[in-house]
Amino acid sequence: MSAPAPATPMKALPSNLALRAAPAVPAAAQNYEPLVKNVLRQRLLSRTFTYSAAFCWMLVVLASTARQGGVSRLGLVGVLVNPFLPRTLGLAFTIWAVGVLPVLVLRKLYLTATPTSASSPSSVYHAALSKSSTLRSLAVYLASASLLTAVHVITALIFEARAGSDPRLNVFVKSKKHPYYLNGRLLYLISSQLSLAAFYVLRNVMMDRLAVRWTGSMSSRAQNDVPSFMLGRILTVIISASLLTAIGTVAHIFLFGLARAVALPVIFQLPFVSRLLRPFLAHFLRGSFSLTLLTKHTGLIFRAFMLGLMTVSTWDFAESLFDTFVAEPVNVSQVTADPAVTLVSGTTSQDLYYKHFAYAELAQFAKDETNAGSTKRVALFTDQKYNPSLWSTLTRETLLVLGRDYQLLLRRGAPEAAAPPPAAPAQKLDAPPQIPKTPYITASVLKGKSASPLHSALETIASDGSVTVALASAAEAGASQVPELFRSVMPSQTAAVAETAGAAVETVKKGEQEILQLAALPGKWREQLQQELVARAPGVVRGGAAQLAHWWRRERVHKVVEAALPNRKLDGLAADALCSLVCASLAEDRYGVVQRDIPRILEALLSFLAAVEEYQSEIVAQHPLPSPEEMGQLSPKEAAEKQELALDLARAGDALSEVADPLKDGIVRIVRTFGDKLSAFKFPPRIARKLQGFVDYN
Repeated sequence: MSAPAPATPMKALPSNLALRAAPAVPAAAQNYEPLVKNVLRQRLLSRTFTYSAAFCWMLVVLASTARQGGVSRLGLVGVLVNPFLPRTLGLAFTIWAVGVLPVLVLRKLYLTATPTSASSPSSVYHAALSKSSTLRSLAVYLASASLLTAVHVITALIFEARAGSDPRLNVFVKSKKHPYYLNGRLLYLISSQLSLAAFYVLRNVMMDRLAVRWTGSMSSRAQNDVPSFMLGRILTVIISASLLTAIGTVAHIFLFGLARAVALPVIFQLPFVSRLLRPFLAHFLRGSFSLTLLTKHTGLIFRAFMLGLMTVSTWDFAESLFDTFVAEPVNVSQVTADPAVTLVSGTTSQDLYYKHFAYAELAQFAKDETNAGSTKRVALFTDQKYNPSLWSTLTRETLLVLGRDYQLLLRRGAPEAAAPPPAAPAQKLDAPPQIPKTPYITASVLKGKSASPLHSALETIASDGSVTVALASAAEAGASQVPELFRSVMPSQTAAVAETAGAAVETVKKGEQEILQLAALPGKWREQLQQELVARAPGVVRGGAAQLAHWWRRERVHKVVEAALPNRKLDGLAADALCSLVCASLAEDRYGVVQRDIPRILEALLSFLAAVEEYQSEIVAQHPLPSPEEMGQLSPKEAAEKQELALDLARAGDALSEVADPLKDGIVRIVRTFGDKLSAFKFPPRIARKLQGFVDYN
């Protein structure tokens, strides 16, 4: 008999337990970078925009007060009220909007944390020409200079006319006979501004100003130090802008005279261009450019200088503020619920700019000696919410950063070799070949009766023989491709066609040779002109040109070193933060998570330090310096070159120390913290010998 069925059907017990994979550490683009961008946006609006607008307002107040006669004409009350008049405020805002705002937007768009790798001014210039940002920067500065010139001309025509003086900056000269002659004073002012803008862009290119300059910060300054800091910045900007404007003004005077005396007469020799420009510029051909013209237009030159000084000052002050505030450290982990997760997420950023901020804040996080800081580090070491854990993610990212720059140092700054092309895929085997089948022969296979040799030869050359038939068929096939009209003359023109084809080939070869010769003419003409100028130039000019060419092409040793370690400041911060966390783990790591990574951390740090020291020894060996006794026996020129080399070597040593000092300091702290406990770890022989030196020293 079968068992009775149960009254209640059986079912599985419900359970809330489920296998869920631990999430990875949040990406920096979602967790860390938005916080940093928010802080930078606030700095841009509340500091850079505000301080630069205040500087423009100060310049407008000084210029308008001087233009209206100062205290003698406005009185003390007028001087005090003038800064707050609507026209003064409106003019200051206009100058800020057309002079400062485009420059700051340009800097924000093309900000980069990777400096240009170049060892000489010539290589810096050629590297800048290959970037799209250079031409766009030039366009922005030229447009800003043109707008500032237009604002100056309009205000001069309004305010100076009210004061009873004529600035003579109209577009056309006052002439009934030639009403379309352009005003030379206005053209001089515009060309002065444009040339100064180009000169300023060249200066920024040589300074590599689009890259972040991780020099100093205001984070350690007290609030009462900000006014003195701003006053020092204003004085520095005014002095540098005055020097730059003076050089640019002198260079523009020379270029303007050269254009008026040489370039313009040559342009007017062109028929169509001459007819187009004569109604506007023909009056510039009268007379010659001489130094006496400068004495007659000192007021115009001074006006161009002051306008250029205002333009360069506004640009330089705004850019100096931007350089300071974009490099100031950012502290965003304090406003988040889990600071350790935020900082570790920041270290995984693909942008070196945000990665630098993350490691700078992580170094402060690791050195915080308060109870809150210790609690945050314990949470970092004991994390089990993420896979991989916070410490594993941080260690991996930091060692990758140090490893990439270590490999770059071993290559001495050279780019990584391209990967070999992938192997060609194996060809697929075709289908197996078909076995040929023997055709079925229906004719007789027996050998017939052979004819005599004489009979065979006659049959071959007969009218219906095989040779005659083959020749006729070939002729008909060739003639069928020729039109009927030309068939009668075809045989007679075959040789002519061959000769024409040969002549065409020779013509093409001659044309290629002529084109190559024409392409080589500019280089030959340039060389001949250079040789002629060098031969005819005075000795002083030749010596100055040689020194300038030497300065332009001379390879700087410290620039070569900086190209081999472009991210040296980031490497120093990463090593400092990692070593500080390792030292703190001795008392705060409850489960020994950090200790298992100490061997590979020390191996990475010691390998990097050994590479830096080896490179430093190589630099010193390649560029030996003479002793003081030998220096006294050198000629003045050789002594100056050796002094330049010594200065370059000192700067190269400073660049290497930006990586070597944090590495040494971190290794020393780990050795002092763990002491004899390091004997429990195993190291490769080379690393063990290097580490033993630190142990013996301590």
